[in-house]
Amino acid sequence: MNKIRFSSHALKRMQERNVSRYIVISSLNNPDIIEISNHAPNRFLAKKRYFNQYFSKEHLLIIVFEINKNIIEIITIIDTSKINKYLNL
Repeated sequence: MNKIRFSSHALKRMQERNVSRYIVISSLNNPDIIEISNHAPNRFLAKKRYFNQYFSKEHLLIIVFEINKNIIEIITIIDTSKINKYLNL
């Protein structure tokens, strides 16, 4: 099991969007899809559809992260209701 570290930027975005650590970690452990970033080959995007209780509707959580040795560094999160724009299943 890898250790998970949150950047200060990710924690700020989580607070702004009312997304808990639990939601982020469970989405990271069971994503709908993982993509390699177009901007950096060592950066990944985990995407997960979930029900956002704060807004009472389905959202897409995008977790931008890097893996360095045995540490998963969460760079930022994106929480959006525009699911079809970001998720092509």
